[in-house]
Amino acid sequence: LASALLVASSAFAEFRIGLSAAMTNIETDGSETLKATSNKTNKSVEETVAIASGFIEIANSNGFALGIDYIPGAEQLGKGTGDDDDDETAGANTASADIEGVTTIYALIPLGSTSMYGKFGYSEADITTTERLHTGTEYGNTSVDGLLIGLGFAKELNNGISFRAEATYTDYDDLSLTGSEDSDSLTNRIDADIDATAIRLSIVKAF
Repeated sequence: LASALLVASSAFAEFRIGLSAAMTNIETDGSETLKATSNKTNKSVEETVAIASGFIEIANSNGFALGIDYIPGAEQLGKGTGDDDDDETAGANTASADIEGVTTIYALIPLGSTSMYGKFGYSEADITTTERLHTGTEYGNTSVDGLLIGLGFAKELNNGISFRAEATYTDYDDLSLTGSEDSDSLTNRIDADIDATAIRLSIVKAF
């Protein structure tokens, strides 16, 4: 994708690179359906974390830009320990997962002659489960897609450097994970919905 942007940059007036720091609130609403009893346990968790990312963009003379943003680290979606379920466990279950490798392809659309812009994008992220379950169930890893929408403000400084402040919201697709089968070919299931709201500050260099 980065190579494609570089090749396409000849049709645009400007190439940009930038770094961002964001305070991000990750909200996860999930449930686990147990294999033997079909009991469903619901849990909602919020995590507010500081996240750094890097991005590259190409822009035309009207201010329209296409870019790719990548977050190199991993952040926890949430962690919870349930009660001991005598029917299915020999102890309390601890469930947790990380979101990592978040890549976003986006467009910046200037709002008239102002310094404001709209941001629209498509995100993909890897979900790594890190549970410890006394049920004997293991969950695999997966990936989720999401749609991003945002509003920002850009301030031009000197020598091709600019500053941005923006707020974004990303709605990820619903996540469903099926656990490993037991000796009776029964499985637990996890369903979850993930949303992320971010306030982001960026420094950008144009070439």
